[in-house]
Amino acid sequence: MNDRPKLTIKKPLSLEKQSQLSQGLQYLAPNMPKKLSAKEQEHLMKQAQKKKREGIKTALGWLYEKFPACFNIKEIKPLKLHIEKDIYPYLDQEGAPSRIKVRLALKYYTQNINYIKALITDTHRYDLSGHQVEEITQEQKAYAQDKLDKILQIIKTKNRYKNKSSSQEKADNS
Repeated sequence: MNDRPKLTIKKPLSLEKQSQLSQGLQYLAPNMPKKLSAKEQEHLMKQAQKKKREGIKTALGWLYEKFPACFNIKEIKPLKLHIEKDIYPYLDQEGAPSRIKVRLALKYYTQNINYIKALITDTHRYDLSGHQVEEITQEQKAYAQDKLDKILQIIKTKNRYKNKSSSQEKADNS
């Protein structure tokens, strides 16, 4: 059994206890930066996003290479529900991405506009070997259509905002 005491705070700590706790935490992690500037925080966020995108690209490349009948850029097919469970046994092989990266890659793949359009137009979902597995229901098609409409509306709004700002800049420069 675990003999370590649990830290429970039943009433607010006094200022003296707060400073002792803070000093103890600094002793445990002396190399942690105190506070980052806004620029440094933004830079770290961009680096993390870039690393995440690279991981997704790597995992997608692995999926395209390992399962070409199912994952094909030129011919996007609706995937079987919970297909990640079929993919996980292959992750033990050398050069395979982690489970998290595969899940992120699947999320990226299934949120693609072309994938959503394939859900709306196709009649069946496909497994890893490219065989039809289950039929796409009308509810799933309606959900995909709503999702597509929302995405297109967001794109239209962004383009409208972009066009307004660029035309205003041109007017200011004239």
